[in-house]
Amino acid sequence: MRYESSERLLRLARTLAGTRTGLTLDEMAESLGVGRRTAERLRDTLASMFPQMEFKEDDQRMRRWHLPGSALVGVIAVRAEAVAAIETSARECETRGEDDRAALLREASTTLRAVMRPDALRRSEPDIAALMEAEGVAMRPGPRPTIAKGVLPTLRRGILGMQPVVVRYDRRDAEEPATRVLCPYGILYGGSGWLVAHVDDLPEMRLWRLDRILSADLIDRGFQRREDFSLEAYAAQSFGVFQEDPVNVVLRFCPEAAEDAAAWLFHPSQTIEREMDGAVTVRFRAGGLLEMCWHLFTWGTAVTVVEPEALRAKLEMLTTALACRNNNGHR
Repeated sequence: MRYESSERLLRLARTLAGTRTGLTLDEMAESLGVGRRTAERLRDTLASMFPQMEFKEDDQRMRRWHLPGSALVGVIAVRAEAVAAIETSARECETRGEDDRAALLREASTTLRAVMRPDALRRSEPDIAALMEAEGVAMRPGPRPTIAKGVLPTLRRGILGMQPVVVRYDRRDAEEPATRVLCPYGILYGGSGWLVAHVDDLPEMRLWRLDRILSADLIDRGFQRREDFSLEAYAAQSFGVFQEDPVNVVLRFCPEAAEDAAAWLFHPSQTIEREMDGAVTVRFRAGGLLEMCWHLFTWGTAVTVVEPEALRAKLEMLTTALACRNNNGHR
């Protein structure tokens, strides 16, 4: 119990030093997974250990506590596990062809190594190497997009600075690339990777494949960002990345696959219901029926589409077409 309390103090110190705006007492409790009274005791203990700890009142007159990062120099060390985890994530990005993200992760790893004390780094390096060797990256089939050099940094600057970008976009159905002025809102990773943006002066949000953007240049002006837009909510409308009107989906998994299905995140809105016979019913609301079919293929006969009829019909059509093609190929 004493060790657990010390660990919580260190976690709280890291969290308070790692936030610019500080945390309220309720946010401290939520971050640590404890009650408000426990968070209050931990905060008071931390304040007695670090006189540099301070608070300010926000617009709602709530106290937000902050600890300067300089107070932790020499007190909290970078763990070998943290460096190894970043390095492993960089290798995963490289495997998927996301070289730009891999470079940013390696930069973060190098920065962490740089702030470590020389003796601590010397002791940790064998552990970092051993952990990286023990935690490999499983190979999975999938696209390896090639993103033009300089595109991602430019898009990030446009997103952060709310600046339009002019892009040359490779349309596979056209002989020449199209030139578009886009207002960028965010990037969705997974598969090929997608830019979420709308054409300048047109409010409808669209997806633009990153590997089809041949070049991107910032325009020296701003754009008015839509206040009602949420990237998280936009991504949650669909099962994957293809945007369609969301529908209610009900999937039933047989008892033999129930445990695997119950542990699987199909969609953020999902609910799971266990049946008397051991089966599991999963419900969620999303669009993207074709991508759902692609995923449901991996479950084989273990899954039954209860709703909607459109998803069941599309899955049957694709299954029949695949069987016909394979049969014709063996003739």
